[in-house]
Amino acid sequence: MRKGIIAAALVVLSLAVGCQTEPAEAAKKSKKNKPNLTVSYSKVKLVNVKMQVGENGSMKYQAAVKNTATKGTIKKIEYTYSIQVKQLAPAVETGQVTETLVPKTVKLVVKNIKPGKTSKVVNCEGDASGNVAAMKLQKVCLYAGTGLYTYDATTGKGTVSWGTKDKKAPVISGLVGKKSYYQGDIRWTCYTDRKKNYDFDQFVTVTDNRDSKVKLSVDTSKINWEKEGIYKVYYSATDKAGNTASAWAKVQVLQPGTAEQVADSVLKSIIGKGWSDEKKARAIYKYVRGRCSYVDNGTHGDWRKSALNGIRYQSGDCFTYYSVARILLSRAGVPNIMVTRYPSYEGYRHWWSLVYVRGGWYHLDTTPRKQKEDFCLLTDKQVWGFSTSTFRFQTGRYIKRATKKISPSPKPKK
Repeated sequence: MRKGIIAAALVVLSLAVGCQTEPAEAAKKSKKNKPNLTVSYSKVKLVNVKMQVGENGSMKYQAAVKNTATKGTIKKIEYTYSIQVKQLAPAVETGQVTETLVPKTVKLVVKNIKPGKTSKVVNCEGDASGNVAAMKLQKVCLYAGTGLYTYDATTGKGTVSWGTKDKKAPVISGLVGKKSYYQGDIRWTCYTDRKKNYDFDQFVTVTDNRDSKVKLSVDTSKINWEKEGIYKVYYSATDKAGNTASAWAKVQVLQPGTAEQVADSVLKSIIGKGWSDEKKARAIYKYVRGRCSYVDNGTHGDWRKSALNGIRYQSGDCFTYYSVARILLSRAGVPNIMVTRYPSYEGYRHWWSLVYVRGGWYHLDTTPRKQKEDFCLLTDKQVWGFSTSTFRFQTGRYIKRATKKISPSPKPKK
């Protein structure tokens, strides 16, 4: 009798376990925003399968689970079976109690199986026939690592999804919070005549540990577009699990004046229609370097006033060069922020820009040098290769810079 039971068990294993399939994702290492299934379904085996008669003649289905993987613990595995069980019911005509078979769904559940180990024997209600082969496998749910592998025995297909609850909110980063301003300089500049087309999430990104795309919402209701000033905008993002993140940024709202009118007239002569931001930035760099001569004027307060004087009189110091580049870049719609040398004190000051092109932030310094080196759209490595003193700045206070080289490097400063 025991040999017959074992033989029947082997038949079930060949049908319910031997035909296991799994998607390619389960065998590969996890990628970003992908669940990591640390034990593949092919490494799981049902062993010691048998059927036993329980109390009152009821059937019990018993089995253990073996984790044949060398790495990875099975957190939980659930086998769902369709069976038939006996049910007593009175006959309508005779009133006599008769025994009928009715369908039922049962689960065999095992938890915490370490690599190379076999679980203890567990059981669930068995088919009334007492035949192991009558246990019709419907579904298997395997939890391992952060992944859930679900095998549909009716179709022979498997899928991988997240097997743990998502408790982490999205992360909003970029020029938000204290990174949106530094020492009185607001890194967001928005002109009132561009408010309809201004992109308030151009300096902000949202990422989530699971969802590949999360919508970023922007609330600009606190801005008074009729008055220049510094205002706060508010950001929020909610992932599919309902976790919400929030952030804010300070923005400088300006009404275009004489400086902007002069800048716009300059741009008409140096920028073509449909140009990319990179081409615009290179044209602006060339214009500023070719028009202004270096004079130490010592005034470093109002950058708009400095920009107007720089364009009109074509002279000034590094703050003037920076200011002219800033107003031209801003009016041309090229994202840019100010960078200052650190530490900064009298006789040891410097200003330049970070400009966003090709999906990354690059250094742009229009101040001329004796050897006429170019500092147009350079990486950290390139500017530091020229001088770690001139281009010393607080890296953590600024948005992450690009590392891909798109311009020639200036010769190192001797």
